[in-house]
Amino acid sequence: MMQYYRDDPRWIITKFKGRCHRCGKVIKRGEQAFYYPKGRHLFCDGPCGQAADADFTACAQDEAACAR
Repeated sequence: MMQYYRDDPRWIITKFKGRCHRCGKVIKRGEQAFYYPKGRHLFCDGPCGQAADADFTACAQDEAACAR
């Protein structure tokens, strides 16, 4: 089972307007986005967010496997 931490990236519903860190697309208030709290990076709910989510999940699973 993977352990989750407070600063782990996650999918959110935005409270403010922003821009995708990767493609620059405008993300409106109330839209879903993938958020990295430490760097305060936001990724749109498209290929950018899906890729960021997959990257984080892969890294977290690798870390969990090594910790066993």
